[in-house]
Amino acid sequence: MAEAVTTYDFRRRLARHFYNGDALPQIAQMAFGDGGHNPDRTPISPDPGKTSLNNELLRKDLAGIYQEDDYSTTGSGRISKSELVGADISEAGLLDSSGNLLGFKNFAPKGKESDEEYEINIKLKF
Repeated sequence: MAEAVTTYDFRRRLARHFYNGDALPQIAQMAFGDGGHNPDRTPISPDPGKTSLNNELLRKDLAGIYQEDDYSTTGSGRISKSELVGADISEAGLLDSSGNLLGFKNFAPKGKESDEEYEINIKLKF
């Protein structure tokens, strides 16, 4: 399973929050895309300097958010049977309520068929 990467931008905003109290919007959405893999279908090495997915196809409110341990937060996103049929999903990212990418992961493409529902979890570690 691919490990999620926390973006540099989010880490900078966390540091500013603790320095001067800048507000931090809640984690709110997940974006799904098909640009997280190379031509040979291997995952692209993640770049924490990114501010968006390579090729976002769909953005949805989170299906759930939870804390597995004291040092992480996990967002869960779902793609329903009718969404992204025929797409090769290979990237997903967590976004805050202002649309900022907080973390993401790239993975080998998964072809989405009409009788399938996908759930993707992204765990941000602190």
